[in-house]
Amino acid sequence: AICHGDSGAGDGNLVKREKFLGVPNYKDRDITEGSIYHVIMYGRNMMGSHSSQLTAKERWQTTMYVKKLRADLLK
Repeated sequence: AICHGDSGAGDGNLVKREKFLGVPNYKDRDITEGSIYHVIMYGRNMMGSHSSQLTAKERWQTTMYVKKLRADLLK
């Protein structure tokens, strides 16, 4: 939420404070469960890996949550 925002719209507090620019909106990304999990595991661009902070179960829970946020944005 601090980066991507509560809804995944790319408008989190760090973006609003201009600490990070160009944080993607989940709606604008063609993402799959696999691609979400991969980014959590290994990072991508400015987002570092979160694999050491999350268990395997938590990584999958986060993946499903991001999918839900994206689906809500597409409504």
